[in-house]
Amino acid sequence: MARRPAARAACLLLTTLLAACGKADLGPVWFPLKEGTAITYAVTQTGEDAPGPQEWTLSVTAPATLDQVTMAVRHHSLGVSYYLRHDEQGVRRMATRMDIDEEPTPEKEPLWVLKAPYTVGTEWTTPTVPYLILRKNEHPRELRYSHRALMQWRIEAVDDTVTTPSGTHQPCLRVAGRAELNLYTDPVNGFTNVPLISREWYCQGVGLVKFEREEKVPPGFLSGGTLRAEAVR
Repeated sequence: MARRPAARAACLLLTTLLAACGKADLGPVWFPLKEGTAITYAVTQTGEDAPGPQEWTLSVTAPATLDQVTMAVRHHSLGVSYYLRHDEQGVRRMATRMDIDEEPTPEKEPLWVLKAPYTVGTEWTTPTVPYLILRKNEHPRELRYSHRALMQWRIEAVDDTVTTPSGTHQPCLRVAGRAELNLYTDPVNGFTNVPLISREWYCQGVGLVKFEREEKVPPGFLSGGTLRAEAVR
């Protein structure tokens, strides 16, 4: 019996040492940013010239220091890394780096990813471009190179349940964003306000498990589409 307290103390010491050796999590509980973690998404798109089903992987690589601040680095399998800073105000994107670049490029202004407090009604804005709208008969076909808009984001729920191929997740933040572009769609309708709609679900202890984008336009000179990504593992 006398040995049990010593054994417990040794076990606690070992647990503490192992925890100290673990990777630091540089994100909030809704969006963990721990080095070595990764989520793979099944991605489907609709629209003219939409690619077939794809898989994207977003992984957290080793942290980096920019302007003497330690940041999480989240790498997209399409070849770009995002430098993210988390503090009491929320999560902001501070820089990006393409795989072919030697150094990251700082954002002109930090871009909110998630803004605190993580409660229903919290709002923020970020610049966005149309990712899915294409010109049918002009080049370049993509409008992303010529059009920008401000997207208004809002936390709509903090207790959503989301089921994806990776399982059922709860509780989750549901974040919705909306922007509008005034586009010349055809001679009959002339200029039309085209909505750009985004939805994202961030689940406690897991992070971003699902996101959607809608860019639908009336028939005419342009084609739109949708994108959906769901966590599979």
